[in-house]
Amino acid sequence: MTGSDHSREAGGDHAARLRASFTAQATTFEEPSLNAAFTSALDWIVEAAAPRTTDRCLDLAAGTGLVGRALAPYVADVICVDATPAMVAQGRSAADAAGLDNVAFVLGDATTPVVPPASIDVAVTRFSLHHVPDPRALLRALVDACRPGGRIVVHDLATSREPATAARQDAIETWRDDSHLRAPVLGEAAEVLRELGAAVDRTEQRTYTRPLEPWLEQAVTPPERAARVRAAFADELAGGTPTGFRAEQREDGVWFTQTWELTVAHRP
Repeated sequence: MTGSDHSREAGGDHAARLRASFTAQATTFEEPSLNAAFTSALDWIVEAAAPRTTDRCLDLAAGTGLVGRALAPYVADVICVDATPAMVAQGRSAADAAGLDNVAFVLGDATTPVVPPASIDVAVTRFSLHHVPDPRALLRALVDACRPGGRIVVHDLATSREPATAARQDAIETWRDDSHLRAPVLGEAAEVLRELGAAVDRTEQRTYTRPLEPWLEQAVTPPERAARVRAAFADELAGGTPTGFRAEQREDGVWFTQTWELTVAHRP
């Protein structure tokens, strides 16, 4: 997970853009009418984590802690780490409202250790790699946090293995939300985890077909960038350049399909 885009965005400009983007999204992040894709399918990652009542869990780049809060009823405690104050505040409020007293929220960089090495039973991250300049460092933080036998679960967008298609997918994602940098290609997270010393147990893919307009509304996409996204899908629908998202016209508007990949590993 390297490349010129990561180098270009590695400085403070991207950190500021990330905070601005997710501050704007804090109130829409868990709105089912806008983000059903994100708020659904939590059972997939919870089942993959195989939580136990004695587990200590870490949710890195947690956003509002959706995953951590979903794990909380099944484990001893969860630490959710995110860099955006508004997301952390929203997550704390939601955890309090749900009576989850075993979830702690930490404001911080997910690539910087916040727990002692080898102290965690389950380390997870969801829809985060495409936002960070150094996704390898985030994956390393997951591996390093786990004790031997600890489970690692990574759930993210996945782009095509064909470079030109992947570039178009990333371009559209970035127009929609300019904190997006680059999504891993299929199988890439597993490859990096192996390089970092983890044992990969399995990878799984699912496709999710969703409506275009709520996707743009949830991200609070500025009008000029939203117009570029709509134009790309309109061009594909008219027989032009494929977006990689298989746009389709339905009675209620344009829909498109993303590929999600789940990678399950453990620390030997």
